[in-house]
Amino acid sequence: MRANFGPLVERLGIMKRIVGTAIGVCLLAGGLAVAQTPEKQAVETTTKQTGAGATLKTETQSVSGTVKEYEAGKKIKLSGPGDKSYSFDLDENARVEGTIVIGQMATVQYSKGADGKESVTVVSEATANAVTAADAPKMHSESITKSSGPAASTKTKSEVVIGIVKEYEEGKSIKVTGPDSKDYSFDLTGMAALKTGVTVGERVKVTFTKSDNGAKVTTIIAYPHKP
Repeated sequence: MRANFGPLVERLGIMKRIVGTAIGVCLLAGGLAVAQTPEKQAVETTTKQTGAGATLKTETQSVSGTVKEYEAGKKIKLSGPGDKSYSFDLDENARVEGTIVIGQMATVQYSKGADGKESVTVVSEATANAVTAADAPKMHSESITKSSGPAASTKTKSEVVIGIVKEYEEGKSIKVTGPDSKDYSFDLTGMAALKTGVTVGERVKVTFTKSDNGAKVTTIIAYPHKP
């Protein structure tokens, strides 16, 4: 008797096409995600136009970088390519799109016309987590735990901060902005590498403990805001 594998081969062919299509879609989605990642860049253009009358001069500037300072209605400072600083004044006519978060990306479009009139537009490139964290409550607490027993008494000091990452160097240190815009710094020397990256501008919970024998432990976990 001759076995008939026709329907089986046909089904396998269909499954291969489905899997191939799914992989293609995943690769396309991944490519789009990479393409949308903001990068630091700066473009400056000065145009001069001469004619029978006066010389006309216009300036345009586009800068994408990390927000270092921001005061609504006053100024913004970005760290652009090569960590070069770019500062822009923000008057009542400046347009701001989205939530500006310190430590996150933003793009500033600046122009100055021949009549001297200036125009500034700021577009936030902050991640959704960073935007949520910016408005989330912050917390700081300190406690001392004393334990007594037959052997000896021990004392452990604990400190907990929930806030926004201001500075971070893996394996070295982290600085977190807590309540009332106060900064708290923690030494991470000798600490094991984190499983997930720490991003400036996002919300974390840092727990630091120190015992009588000098042992120190610092833990960092992502702490997204939960309404």
